Amino acid sequence: MPARELQIILETIRNLSLKEPKPVEQRMLKLAEESGELAKEILIAKKASGSKHKEPGADGILGECIDVMLVVYSVYFSSGGTLEDLTSRLEAKSSKWQKYQDAL
Repeated sequence: MPARELQIILETIRNLSLKEPKPVEQRMLKLAEESGELAKEILIAKKASGSKHKEPGADGILGECIDVMLVVYSVYFSSGGTLEDLTSRLEAKSSKWQKYQDAL
């Protein structure tokens, strides 16, 4: 996906986040819910004990990852984050992660 398309999507997410009436506490509860759904999908995919009899959901792991990201972005943008700051912070955190990986 070209960078411009991603920027447009993130701008849409930002605008929706700023219009969302849920306070940050409710968004965090939603994040916990979505994280649980993601964990469930991973357990099913890995055929973890207690999950072998379950079927994956329609969204699967990738769809649940998107749900988690949407809620995280919502918290980020509603807390005053900007697209420019997001890019800067992601670059800095990715660089730090890269240095860690390089040291392995």
